Amino acid sequence: MLRPVLSLVVLYSVVMTVADFEIIYILTRGGPLNRTHLFATYAFQVGLEGTLIGRGAAIALFIFPVLAVASYFTLRIIRRGEEYA
Repeated sequence: MLRPVLSLVVLYSVVMTVADFEIIYILTRGGPLNRTHLFATYAFQVGLEGTLIGRGAAIALFIFPVLAVASYFTLRIIRRGEEYA
């Protein structure tokens, strides 16, 4: 019975982790030797600070398929749980 709720929480957690731009950027700005970059902070650094806007946009667009795959599998788990109910 907890499977649908738990899978939605996991999906929300994944989306919010990927979208956590402010915390990483304010605290470390990518960190020592660029070790704490997320896709969003790396795209910002390459695209806006490094003036390679096309490359930054390509990095930012890579976020979408990753989140789409994660949401697809999560919604599949939720639907499978509804079939048994």
